[in-house]
Amino acid sequence: MTSLDPRTPVLIGAAQLNDRGGENEPVEFMVRAAEGALADCGGDIRSQVQSVRVIKGIWRYSDPGALVAKRLGLGEVHTGLTRIGGNGVYDLTNETATEIQQGQLGAALICSAEVLRTVRAKKAAGHEVLRLDEAADAEPATVYGKDRSITSPVEEAAGLTTAVNFYAAAETALRHRLGEPAQEHLSRIATLWAGASAVARNNPSAWIQASQDPEALASIHAKNRMVAAPYPKMLTANINVDQAAAVVMCSVEVAEAAGISRDRWVFPWSGSGASDHWSLFERYRFDGSPAMRLSGQTALGLAGVGADEVDLLDLYSCFPVAVQLAQEELGIDPGRPFTITGGLTFAGGPLNSYCLHALARSIELLRESSGTTALLTGNGGYFTKHSAMVLGSDPSEAPFRAESPQAEVDALPSRPMPGTASEGQIEAYTVTYNREGPDRAIVAVLDSDGARHLTNSRDEALMIALGSNDLCETRVQIDQSTEVPTVHV
Repeated sequence: MTSLDPRTPVLIGAAQLNDRGGENEPVEFMVRAAEGALADCGGDIRSQVQSVRVIKGIWRYSDPGALVAKRLGLGEVHTGLTRIGGNGVYDLTNETATEIQQGQLGAALICSAEVLRTVRAKKAAGHEVLRLDEAADAEPATVYGKDRSITSPVEEAAGLTTAVNFYAAAETALRHRLGEPAQEHLSRIATLWAGASAVARNNPSAWIQASQDPEALASIHAKNRMVAAPYPKMLTANINVDQAAAVVMCSVEVAEAAGISRDRWVFPWSGSGASDHWSLFERYRFDGSPAMRLSGQTALGLAGVGADEVDLLDLYSCFPVAVQLAQEELGIDPGRPFTITGGLTFAGGPLNSYCLHALARSIELLRESSGTTALLTGNGGYFTKHSAMVLGSDPSEAPFRAESPQAEVDALPSRPMPGTASEGQIEAYTVTYNREGPDRAIVAVLDSDGARHLTNSRDEALMIALGSNDLCETRVQIDQSTEVPTVHV
């Protein structure tokens, strides 16, 4: 250990919490997770924490890190808050490791909490959701990430107001490219998800700890209703959870001074992150992600390992298409387990903070065996923002490094913005559902100039046709006279 650079970053503590009690408040929940992570370090690290960094959640606190720090008795510390996005955890972890490696930071606590289960239960009962007092001018010292909307008003008007609608349409485009019949495809992705449930069964921190049958996952019924074709509820992220997590990272010098045993240390090796062309109109493929590919390859390249060489793998798994594209873009064998947690359906999908649970789980698993490595990936928005990091149970031969291939992504081809074309061919689509049945068809159409038009329709015959056939590449008419372009087969 004495040969290590004293600035080398190490993850020394981790904790995860599930609570089905329905009485959780985000800050207090984070404090509980943070106490668990500090205790997990096994040494006196509390007084060394200089920064409390929080993953943004669906709550209204401006500087939750300050509230957490006060309750932990940390005194005056730097506070940070990420923007919205499933990529935020690894981007923040990579930034924190970089600051430690450069000698700018000694120790930091990263924490998160989502309590959507409590919020829904409170609102359903007509009760007020608890919110702690916070100063009117509260704000974190640092806000991490881009302050930019994921979608434009045009995209939202077309129906891309929730992630499931986009990813379901991308799944349809992927299904067509693979040439799979609809039922065969559904069976395959249900089998993929059943594999995740088997992992969750052995994860003590998973929300659903039971293996699922592929046929049951693909079957449509009241408790597994169709949400956005081809996805029934059990093939989507499970956001109805109350979950919190926290990790502690510090330098080797701080860890040794605090008496943290070497068997608690896990080493960040490398990291990367990049965004695809921001607008869906510019993306060259609906079912592709160059930024996912390049950020993953960059992290692996900096670590000096290949995707097939890492021992543990956790691909961001909000919906099946996200996993399949990650496998494709990163050259990962589809037959190997893609998650160490059970994914966002079974381990739980606490919105932006899922990856902190995956990171905590990786710390647990890496501690179990020397010579073990892990690749973790995050995905925010609509294949918009991507992050990746490589960790090891042992130190890397090189100092921690994080680089972004953003310039390379930005230089890739993009599509022209759409004009007033009156016809084109279907590229991707989904039919969204409410509890009564089909609600709307959302259809991406490419015109003869290669521009993408986002259209929709509430025509019942069209929704039935889209639900029972593969209509990708079908020639269609685009009615531009309506506020949102409408498609007619």
